[in-house]
Amino acid sequence: MVANANPILKLPAEAPHLLGSLKEHLQRIVLDRQQADGHWHYSLDDNVTMNAEYIFFLRWMEEDDRNLINPLAQFLLNNQLPDGSWNLYFGGSGNLNASIESYLALRLAGYSADHPNLVKAKDFILAHGGIPKARVFTKIWLALFDLYSWEGIPIIPPEIMLSPRGTPFNIYEFSYWSRTVIIPLLILFHFKKMLRLNFTIDELYLKPEDKNDLSFPEALPVDQSWFIKKKIWDWKWINWENVFGTLTQGATLYENVMPIKPLRAQALAKAKKWILKRQEKSGDWGGIVPAMMNSVMALYAMGDNKSSEPILKGLKALERLTRGKSPTIKPHDEEIKNANSATLQSCVSPVWDTGLAALALLECGMNPQSHEMQQARQWLWENRVTHRSDWAYKAKLKPNEPIAAWCFQYHNSNYPDLDDSAVVTLVLHRTGMSLDELKPALNWIFGMQNSDGGWGTFDRDNDQWILNEIPFADLKSLIDPSNPDVTGHVLETLGELGYGKTKAAQRAVRYLKRVQRDNGSWFGRWGVHTLYGTCAAVVGLRKVGEPVEAPYLQRAIHFVVNSQNADGGWGENCDCYRPHVETAVGVSTASQTAWALMALQACRQSSEDFAESIHRGLEFLKTKVSYDGLEEKEFTGTGFPMHFYLRYDGYRNYFPLIALGRLQHSLRM
Repeated sequence: MVANANPILKLPAEAPHLLGSLKEHLQRIVLDRQQADGHWHYSLDDNVTMNAEYIFFLRWMEEDDRNLINPLAQFLLNNQLPDGSWNLYFGGSGNLNASIESYLALRLAGYSADHPNLVKAKDFILAHGGIPKARVFTKIWLALFDLYSWEGIPIIPPEIMLSPRGTPFNIYEFSYWSRTVIIPLLILFHFKKMLRLNFTIDELYLKPEDKNDLSFPEALPVDQSWFIKKKIWDWKWINWENVFGTLTQGATLYENVMPIKPLRAQALAKAKKWILKRQEKSGDWGGIVPAMMNSVMALYAMGDNKSSEPILKGLKALERLTRGKSPTIKPHDEEIKNANSATLQSCVSPVWDTGLAALALLECGMNPQSHEMQQARQWLWENRVTHRSDWAYKAKLKPNEPIAAWCFQYHNSNYPDLDDSAVVTLVLHRTGMSLDELKPALNWIFGMQNSDGGWGTFDRDNDQWILNEIPFADLKSLIDPSNPDVTGHVLETLGELGYGKTKAAQRAVRYLKRVQRDNGSWFGRWGVHTLYGTCAAVVGLRKVGEPVEAPYLQRAIHFVVNSQNADGGWGENCDCYRPHVETAVGVSTASQTAWALMALQACRQSSEDFAESIHRGLEFLKTKVSYDGLEEKEFTGTGFPMHFYLRYDGYRNYFPLIALGRLQHSLRM
């Protein structure tokens, strides 16, 4: 094990008491949330498009369940902004796509176009360009209700199912989340099954002639500087967006004009087989709502009866993810007061929550052999994944090499990820599992390292960046390349388990040096944003023995210290994902402050190092104390930069608890 030789931390006289009281408060809160079988499960918030699309799904499937639709619609009304729009995250400005989808969902729920809330929504939508400016996924939903022409959808032909592995455009070059969403869409693109309504939404066009504007939407600029692009596609003289735009127009013409498509039946049959093979026993697909909805709809479009087992199980799985209706997801306190409202979560996070909550308690000195920690260990071990799926096509593993990996959700055994597997492996080791027992987990982690030295999240070498240039990819998130935060988390685990000087770890160090930004920060793929990426990278690098005095780490520390807000906390809002934003700007939050404190604690070289910054950070956390931990309404989790963000309810408590536990080890008590 590589130890960080941190000296005793000198803080003002009142600081140890403050740290101790914060730690005891959060320790009790986190421990109280442990469930009887040993695991933790917190709710998460995303955005209103989940509710809107669930209403679309139910109506399209002709499942007019008012016990579901009415509470889902009420949630939309409750979350409309004063200007008539809906946003993507707490405190964010109105978003065109979320507003169009919420508008249509409320119409489908029975609200008329002259309802005051919808009039305000229409005004916002028109002021921002109306339907022609919407993203691809929004337009697909409109097309499914015959409210937009399929000719304006940049489709992907189903024949891609027949493209062999090893070619740049086969389904396994797409990220796991893209595969599970796109493959059912291929079926929907073919059948174009539509539910025609007794109303239109023509009022969302600025001019009648705008209905003829079928141009593909222009993608928002997204920062892609954080991953290493393969040089094979780096042809300076070619504009790939234009090339793929032309190819997509040709594919759309082929789709809509050609009466005979000789390979279509074979491609559709393969797509359906792929979908059915990957449904979990619970009914889930991929553990994420868009994949689940699309898969059910694809089977229905192909003629499967709604009473068929795959569709019935899929419908039940979606209802199980609906907070306010689910027996397994605890509503927020304000939602309990407003019992006529419900919201669909995009996924659940029990493995992630359990790993981080257990780590927090262990950092605070909880006995690893205690009943609570051994229960957590048993639950985590029992929920490991040991079989191979899509990820195995590129993994560097021997044919019969045993593996153990962990997914984010309860039911996603085909798609474990490196982030969960790293933290769970760390917790299992601390609760008594030997390196021999953990060898299957280490096999998987090492076998999933990318060629560039970093780790992605779900797949190995899933980095064909050219796929993000196709018009369908207006979210620019079709691939899963190496990213700094997951790489940092893996290094933290490898360092703790004694693998910090291995070739794999040193390759990862070189990767992080290569993708560090000029200002010393790192991109945050799964958390907002540079605070998340930088702090994960710094902690991991220190854990494998990288020296604090190294210039690149000094730049990272300088970035963290200079990002501290006047109130003593750290914060960064989701808008910081816009390209060319160089500073972490935003309201201070408990989780982001915790990340910064962990990075500073890992880099102290003397008793005075960062003492003032740390003390101010603790004072900020004190201001956020509430009856159920620390207050935090802000979204600090990331799904897709610029497009989809999350608020994990556990972050406000277990990340600060990890930081407090580590700081307490450094205090002169």
